[in-house]
Amino acid sequence: MVNTQSDLMTRAQTLMKQKDDIEADIKKAQDELQSQKVGMTERLIDNNGFPRSDIDLVVVTTARSNIIRLKNDHKEIMLQIEEALHAVHAEAIAEKEAEKNAHNQESSGTSAAGSFAAAQQEADKDLSPFARVNGVAPDSPAKDAGLLQGDMIVAFGTVNAKTPSVLPSLSEHVQSRENKPILVKVLRGESADLHSLILVPKQGWGGRGLLGCHIVPV
Repeated sequence: MVNTQSDLMTRAQTLMKQKDDIEADIKKAQDELQSQKVGMTERLIDNNGFPRSDIDLVVVTTARSNIIRLKNDHKEIMLQIEEALHAVHAEAIAEKEAEKNAHNQESSGTSAAGSFAAAQQEADKDLSPFARVNGVAPDSPAKDAGLLQGDMIVAFGTVNAKTPSVLPSLSEHVQSRENKPILVKVLRGESADLHSLILVPKQGWGGRGLLGCHIVPV
């Protein structure tokens, strides 16, 4: 069955709702730990080897177990969201290309989606970095997305090196996408491998700004 753009967008939105639910569950478990005044690493036995009497061990062990499980679920759902967003972008461009080049598509027998994939791979080769991640705050949206200090940003949603006033445009784009996923592409490491990440700008994560990272021009 052929997926339409609306079907793909519905799937992406469903995955985003699941992501939000997982994040809410993680926050609930973290609040339970905070109510016991412990985190993920403190010892649960006293110096004599007995269970600590100042905390509810059932609450703490259950919350820790839930956080570990939910964070693994979060990583998996973010991968699925990335795939879904790629599919949405591919379908949107494929439909546009199909309208413009219906005759060429018919004669060549090449699917629009296949043409987009090849074109996207070729376009990625020409991407050049316009900014560098100079720092990432713990527990921030940038950290959750997988951004690392030293990453070279080549695409931030619709913003790239060819965008006029690139850093102000990036800031405007982030503001317009609060609580919505942004596809970010970065070059990483000495080999400059291209990585695609999904970043969701949001407030209330415990620090300043919507991203929790420091970005500088290159």
